[in-house]
Amino acid sequence: MARPDYSSLADILEEMNKDGGFRASILARNDGLLMVSATSPTTNRDVVAAMSGYVADSVERMRNELELGELRDISVRCSEGKAVFRKIASQGKQSLILAAIMPKNVRYHARAIGKASTMIRKVLGYKN
Repeated sequence: MARPDYSSLADILEEMNKDGGFRASILARNDGLLMVSATSPTTNRDVVAAMSGYVADSVERMRNELELGELRDISVRCSEGKAVFRKIASQGKQSLILAAIMPKNVRYHARAIGKASTMIRKVLGYKN
């Protein structure tokens, strides 16, 4: 099997940012390790990656305890913007988290994030 073209991941994130009106997006492992990002110069991508792992892990534990079923995404809405975290793939205990940071005026983010998630899974060879 050929090695995936990881360079295309940044292009996918850039396209997602453009389609969704996002300020920044990152792809990170659930342990907080940054894989790839498309961020504005003022966004600390390492902090976003670390927070992605922390938020996803915390919500995953809550989901299990409360028996809420499969996690779709996590949205954090604040006075100046929103952050959306989505687990897009898992292999063993390792998961990939796609995070998007957006201004508060962005109302519809699901389509752009869903499209990018599908493309990333395809590049990395994960089953849908």
